[in-house]
Amino acid sequence: MMGDKIMYTIIDGNCFKNMLIGAYQLFQKKYEIINQLNVFPVPDGDTGNNMLNTLKSMYSMIADVSPEEPVGIIAEKASAGAIMGARGNSGVILSQIIHGISRGLHGKKTASCGQMSKAFQYGILYAYRAVTKPVEGTILSVARGIAKGTHDVYRNETDFSKILEASIDAGEDALAKTPEQLQILKDANVVDAGGQGLIFFLMGCLNGLTGKVEDIKVDVKPVISRLEAKGESFSIEYPYCTEFIISPCKVRAKEVRQKLSSWGESMIVAEGDNLVKVHIHAQRPGHVLDMAADWGTLHDIKCDNMIDQFHKNKEKQQKMEKKPLGILTVVSGDGWTELYEKLGCDVVSGGQSMNPSVQELQAGMENGQYEKYIILPNNKNIILAAQQLKKMVGEKVHIVPSTNPMEGLAAAMAFDAENTIEENLDAMTARMQEIQCGMITTAVRDSLVGNTTIHKDDFMGLTKNHEVVSVPDFHDCFTKVLDILIHEDTEIITVYYGKDLSEENCQKELDKVEAQYPDITFEMYNGGQPLYPMFISAE
Repeated sequence: MMGDKIMYTIIDGNCFKNMLIGAYQLFQKKYEIINQLNVFPVPDGDTGNNMLNTLKSMYSMIADVSPEEPVGIIAEKASAGAIMGARGNSGVILSQIIHGISRGLHGKKTASCGQMSKAFQYGILYAYRAVTKPVEGTILSVARGIAKGTHDVYRNETDFSKILEASIDAGEDALAKTPEQLQILKDANVVDAGGQGLIFFLMGCLNGLTGKVEDIKVDVKPVISRLEAKGESFSIEYPYCTEFIISPCKVRAKEVRQKLSSWGESMIVAEGDNLVKVHIHAQRPGHVLDMAADWGTLHDIKCDNMIDQFHKNKEKQQKMEKKPLGILTVVSGDGWTELYEKLGCDVVSGGQSMNPSVQELQAGMENGQYEKYIILPNNKNIILAAQQLKKMVGEKVHIVPSTNPMEGLAAAMAFDAENTIEENLDAMTARMQEIQCGMITTAVRDSLVGNTTIHKDDFMGLTKNHEVVSVPDFHDCFTKVLDILIHEDTEIITVYYGKDLSEENCQKELDKVEAQYPDITFEMYNGGQPLYPMFISAE
C-alpha cells in the first residue's frame, strides 16, 4: 500500500484469474467493434467473434479452478483452453500470446511484477513465432509496439497495473500507425481489427487486476470435443437427438423456436400445412415432448441417444483399418460437402463466418478414415489454425494453403493416394495455382477499397488479387467479375451457386453470358455456401 493506493507488486492465482476473466468480460462487450473494423465490408467479417470464442474457450478451462491455485497452474489451463478453442488468424495469435504468458509463469506459485512483465513479453514472442511471414500493420505490429514501448518501464516499475497502463498506451500508439503501414487499412479508413483486439485484451486484464470485474454469471461449459453420430455433430451436454411432428399444431413455428431455444441445440423447426416438424438435440427430451404436447398432437416421435451411437461408430472405426493418406477439408454448404466427399475427402464444417477451432480440426482428423492428412483450409482465416494443429500432431498433418473451396477442389482433384506426401503437396499446390477465382456477396456497410466506392447492399465481386467490383445489379456484378477472370486462354467457367441463389436463377445468369463467350464452356454446381450467392472459377 502507498497511502490509499494499492500496489500490485505480487500477482497470485486469484489476481491472475481475475485478469483473464476481465479480458473475457471486456471482449463480450467490445467484440462487435472489432468486427466492424474488418477491412472488407463483407458479411463474414468475424475477427471479433473469433477472438471472443478463443477467450470463451480459455475461460471455460479456468472458470471452476480455485483462485488459490498457483499462478502457473491457472496460466497452463488458460493456455490449453485458448489453443484448443482458437479460431481464425487473430484467435490463433491471441492463443499464442496466452501460451507464451503461460510458459513465462510455468512452475510459479506467485509472480513478481518483473516476472509477470517478462511473461507478457514471452507472449509477444510466441505470437511472432506463430506467423511465418509477419506483415506490417497487423496485430503483430501492435504487439511489437507494445514490447518496444514498454521495455524501459518493465525494467524499472514494480507495480504491474502501471505496466499494463504503459502497455495499453504503447499499443494505442502502434495501432494508430497501422493505416500508414498497410494501404488496405488506409483505403478503408480503419485501424487493424486484431490489433484493436489485443488492446482490448490488455484493458480487460487491467480491469480484472484492479477489481473492475463483474460477478461471473456466464454459463460456459468446459472445452469438450464435439462428437459425431449419424453424420451429425453434437455436444455431450445435449446427447438426445429428438424428432417429432405436431399436427394439428395450435402455434406457429416461430413460437415453437422461441419456446424450445433454451432446451437444446442444433434445432430445426419446419412449418407445413397445419403441422410443425421439430429436430433438436436435447438434454431432457421428456421435457421437450411435454411442452410440445401442449401445442397439438404428436406424431413420428424419435429419440436417439447419440452418445451410444458415437461409441458404436467409434468401435466400427477402430475395427476398420485406416488408409495411409487422405484429405481433410473445411467447407460450408451441402453441395460443397458432397463434391469433396465424392473425391474421398473427410470434411469439417466451416468457412466464411464460421471458422472451425483447432479442436474441431483435430476431431475431424481423429474421427476420419486416414492415418495422415493433407489439410485444405479453403479460407485465409483458417490456415493458422491448421498450422497450429500441425505443431501439435507433427507429421500426421500437412497443409496446402487453399484460400477458397474452388482452389481446394482443384487441389483435391490432383491428389493421388499412390504418390508420396511430397509428390502430392507439389502437384496439389501447382494445380491450385492454375485456376482464377471470384466470389459475389452483398456489402454490409459503405466503404472505400482502393479506388472502388462501395455502398451498403451493393453486390460485391471479389477476386484473389483484391480486385473489387461494387454495383447495385447482380447480373452486372457477375459480368464484371467474368471480365476480370477470363483471359484468351480461358476454356472453362465453373459456377457454384449458394444458399441465396436458386438453381433456376443461376441458370438464367449463365444463359445470358454464354452468348457473350461462345468459345467458353460454362458449368454449374450446387455449392450451398452461405453469404455468397455465387463462387466462380476460371481455368
